[in-house]
Amino acid sequence: MKRNKKVKKHSRCAMNSVNIVALIVLSFLAVMVYWSQDARCTELTQEIGKAEKEYKRLERDCQREISSWEELKTPDNLRLAFIRHGLDMGQPNQEQVIHMNENGQPVPGQMSVARIRARRSRIDRMASIDYPVRGRSPSVVRTAGTGRATRSASKSRR
Repeated sequence: MKRNKKVKKHSRCAMNSVNIVALIVLSFLAVMVYWSQDARCTELTQEIGKAEKEYKRLERDCQREISSWEELKTPDNLRLAFIRHGLDMGQPNQEQVIHMNENGQPVPGQMSVARIRARRSRIDRMASIDYPVRGRSPSVVRTAGTGRATRSASKSRR
């Protein structure tokens, strides 16, 4: 005996409509992703433009400050600034300039360093000498550095 088998027939039309709907949904999603990315890129482009304008403005300000500082460092402007502040100063002579190394020590072999050391030793020697005070007898001697007057040893034992 033959049995009646139910034959399932799939409609070609139904499969095509599912594919078309899926294609439409995917296209819609792709368009939405594109628009969101385009909006984000436009926003980033505007931010970059603002940042570039700010950078150019800061660069101009920096250049302006550098040029004004360079203008202040000219010898005539330095002289005027010294006068304005009541300073009696000028540019040092070449022999007054001392060159320093990276450790902060004077470079050896400079005449200025030797002169400074010789001047310091002369000042130290002069500070250790007892000088008589004017208008007093030679027995009263002012001790250098202390500012006190003392009697010499020969007169103090009377």
